[in-house]
Amino acid sequence: MSLDLAELIPNILLKSSINPINLRVMEFFLQMTTKFLTGFERDTIQQAYDCMQCSEPITNPICHDCLGNQISSWLGFYPNIKKKIMPKIKDYVKEVNNNTIESVNCACCSKQKAALCPYCFTEGIFNLLKKSKIDRMVVMDFLSTFNFDLKHEGYIQDAIENGLY
Repeated sequence: MSLDLAELIPNILLKSSINPINLRVMEFFLQMTTKFLTGFERDTIQQAYDCMQCSEPITNPICHDCLGNQISSWLGFYPNIKKKIMPKIKDYVKEVNNNTIESVNCACCSKQKAALCPYCFTEGIFNLLKKSKIDRMVVMDFLSTFNFDLKHEGYIQDAIENGLY
């Protein structure tokens, strides 16, 4: 059974005191309930929202370019370290770019490139900082500024065990 909203809406308005905003909300939900996704559509949408590294759903869609720019800005507080580590971070971002397929839109730049979740990206940067033997206080500052390990079960646990957090 198909409902024609163009016929239904005037009748609702005439017979009730529903304001236009509530009517738009009703119209939206009516349209949503009449659209069912096929299994293929659902799987395709799900894959586009999963992290390419950990396969978990991307719930905080910030792309690697935007996070890399934010980390670069933060490193402005540490100019000597920035000179040392930024080439490695740029290489890491380039590597992620080369492996990125279309994904969910970034919340910052709106480009369709948030294929790596912020947790995996910042874990990669954390590992770069550790390998580069960056000062302990700088690593601690990084972790407090860019902590996407909200459950403290991943790289933050590693940092706690090594006295870095």
